[in-house]
Amino acid sequence: MAVGTQDDVRRPQAEPPGWVEGTLRVLGTGLLGIWHLRPSARRARADRRTTCGGCRKRHRRLLRALGGLVALQVVGIAGLVAFGLGAPVCPPPPTLNREEAIAYTTAGEGPWLRTRQVLTSGQTGLALLWARTRDADVCRFAPNGTLVARMESGYARGGTMYGHAFLTSPGQDRTYAELVPIKRHESRHTVQWTVGTALAGPLGFPVAYSLDELFAPGAHNHFERAAGLTDGGYAAPDTPPPTVVRVFLVLVLLGVVTFERHRLGRQLTLLRAHLEHQRRRRPGTGLAATLAEHRRLRQIGCPSCGDLSPGAGSGSPSAG
Repeated sequence: MAVGTQDDVRRPQAEPPGWVEGTLRVLGTGLLGIWHLRPSARRARADRRTTCGGCRKRHRRLLRALGGLVALQVVGIAGLVAFGLGAPVCPPPPTLNREEAIAYTTAGEGPWLRTRQVLTSGQTGLALLWARTRDADVCRFAPNGTLVARMESGYARGGTMYGHAFLTSPGQDRTYAELVPIKRHESRHTVQWTVGTALAGPLGFPVAYSLDELFAPGAHNHFERAAGLTDGGYAAPDTPPPTVVRVFLVLVLLGVVTFERHRLGRQLTLLRAHLEHQRRRRPGTGLAATLAEHRRLRQIGCPSCGDLSPGAGSGSPSAG
C-alpha cells in the first residue's frame, strides 16, 4: 500500500460548502458571504482549520454568531407576519383635502417596492415587535408601503426608520405638503437599508450608519444627507463637521498605543505575574481543612495541637 506524502496527508481535499454554512453566510452577510464562499476562500479556510486549533474555534464561533443573527431575522419575519401584513392603511390626516387624501391612500406598486420589502423584512419585523411592547398603533402608508408605528416613546429624534418600519409619535397635525417630504426622506432610508442588507447582511446598514454618525453626527451624517436634509426636517449645518477633529483624536490615540505598546505589554505581563503569584499563595482545599482542624483542637483545650511548627502537635487534649 503506497504511503502518501506529508502534503497529501495535511492538505484536505476541496469540498463544496455545507448547506448550513452556506445558508448562514448568505443570509447573515449578504453578497459578502457569497464572496467568502468562493472555492479558493473555502480551501484556504480548510487549510487553516487543519493546522490551527484556534482557527477551528473562531470558525465555530463565527457560525454560532451567524446562526444567532439569522434566528433573529426569522423572529423578525414572524413579527412582520403577525403585526405588519394585516396592518390597515393609514387614514389621511384631517387637514388633507379630497385629492390629497386619495393620493395619501393610493397603494404604490412595482418590483422594486416588493424587493426592498422582502430584503428588509427581518429588521422591520423586529422593529414592529419592539413597537408592540410600547402599545404602538401600526398602519401602512400606502404609496410606498412603509409601516408606521405611532408610539409615545421608544424612538430617536422625530422618528426612526428600521427596514421599512417607521417608529414615530402619535401626532397627525401635519399638512400634506409637510408629510410628503418626510415620507420621501424615510423611503430613501429604506433604500439604504435594502442596499446595506444586500451587500453585508442585516447589520450592514446600521453598522455603516453608526460609524458615520460617530464621525459626522446629526445633519453632517452622509446617509441623512443622501436621504435629504430638508425633507427630513434637518437644518442645514453652518459649521464644518467634527470629522477631522475626531479622526485626529483617533489617530493620536492609535499613535500613543503604538508608541507605548512595549510599556503596555510589560505592565500587562507584570499584572499577570502578580495575579498568578496571588493565586499560588491561596491555600488549597487540603491545607484549608488542616488549618480548620488545628483551630478546632485549640478551641477544645489543646494549645499545642494547633501548633504547626516541626515537632509540635504531640500533645493530647486535656481531660480536665
